[in-house]
Amino acid sequence: MTDARNQPWTVLQLLDWTKGYFQRAGIESPRLCAEILLAHSLACKRMELYTRHDSQPDEEKLADFRQNVKEAAEGHPVAYLVGQKEFYSLTFRVTPAVLIPRSETELLVDHAVAYLRRLAGPTTCWDVCTGSGCVAAAVAKHAPGATVLATDISPEVIAVARRNVESLGLADRVTCVTADLLNVPEAWGGEALFDAITANPPYVADGDMVGKGVEYEPADALHAGADGLAVLRPLIAAVPERLKPGGVFCVEFGQGQADFVRDLIVAAGELGEPTILKDQQAIERTAVAKKK
Repeated sequence: MTDARNQPWTVLQLLDWTKGYFQRAGIESPRLCAEILLAHSLACKRMELYTRHDSQPDEEKLADFRQNVKEAAEGHPVAYLVGQKEFYSLTFRVTPAVLIPRSETELLVDHAVAYLRRLAGPTTCWDVCTGSGCVAAAVAKHAPGATVLATDISPEVIAVARRNVESLGLADRVTCVTADLLNVPEAWGGEALFDAITANPPYVADGDMVGKGVEYEPADALHAGADGLAVLRPLIAAVPERLKPGGVFCVEFGQGQADFVRDLIVAAGELGEPTILKDQQAIERTAVAKKK
């Protein structure tokens, strides 16, 4: 980032230059990434940049922005650089210990919330492989009668999820604890049944290529054996014994796995034929099934 005229940079000039730089580097959504990074360096909201186009950041803030732009162009995820990501209109803290929330995962929230809202009285939801806690918190936020259990096998991950739940004021209805898949933690009270179960488990096959920047995300939250189904198999098999009759199961899976996931759900015995949903790119991404 240089200026041959040796003139101070304005916010607008920084955004325009960085957008072009990111485009040449092959960064997805280059203007948005430029705005997120600059708002972070200026400690302001992204929308406030539009009222500050002519302002000139001081050298300290400009240096911070330059460093983040350099790292982003090298492939470092912008969400990790700024330490947060928006999901379902909520802001979540993210660290390299957790996956970065993605818009396609909002399908899990859509269907869990729609189901829970139709039920009378208090409801329960279990979000398995919760990561940042984004699904659990979004369900609790938009289904006010729901009490949510958020679990992950990693204590470090659960610490991030718990912090997000607390910052969103949802700690009274979302419990974040460590657990291995659908083994009910003692903190929840034993052999409980749930109205809804959501899960975004690891589903990338070992050795498969991942998108730019994804290599910086935790491998154990991405990869799941030779075919990518090593976590989905035991997870789906255990769902019927944890779900109330009529309860809904919503699970995310990888591209090309729809038929395998459908077969696993049917083989579980007590789950009905799943509905397979496509994400914004028309890729089959989510299965929704009810317990008979």
